[in-house]
This record gives sequence, structure tokens and C-alpha cells, in this order.
Amino acid sequence: MSTSSQFADIGTALILMIAGMGMTFLFLMLQIWCTEKTSKISARFSHLVPDSEPKKSSKPAPAAPAADEGEVVAAIAAAIHATRS
Repeated sequence: MSTSSQFADIGTALILMIAGMGMTFLFLMLQIWCTEKTSKISARFSHLVPDSEPKKSSKPAPAAPAADEGEVVAAIAAAIHATRS
């Protein structure tokens, strides 16, 4: 391959890279613009759809059983002993 052919290939690659990056940039700008416009439109009409109220539970949440610290320490010691042997 000659040197001028290599420079032509590099020039073509650079043009394609710049065109691809430009198209990506334009697409992302269009996406941001559409998202902002959609957000403004939905905020304007949000009063038409009321927010649903959260359901209230009739029963209180069950309390966690109180664990004896001695039992917890014994369980941890047994687990450490089982993994080391």
C-alpha cells in the first residue's frame, strides 16, 4: 500500500468518525429536548389524573422477637468453629 493511499484511508476514517459522533450528538440533543417538552406537557395536565392514596394496613406490623444475646453469641461461635474445622 502506498503512503498516499494510507493517508486517504485515515482521512476517510476521520470523516466517518466525525459524522458518526455528530449524528449521535444530534440524536441525544433531540432526545433531551423531547424529554423536556414531554415533562412540561405532563406537568401541565397532571391535575387531571389524581394521585392514588396509599392503602393503610389495619394490622400493625409484627414486632421482631427479642433474641437472647447469649444464643446469638453461641450461634456465631458455632458457625466460626464449623467453618474453621
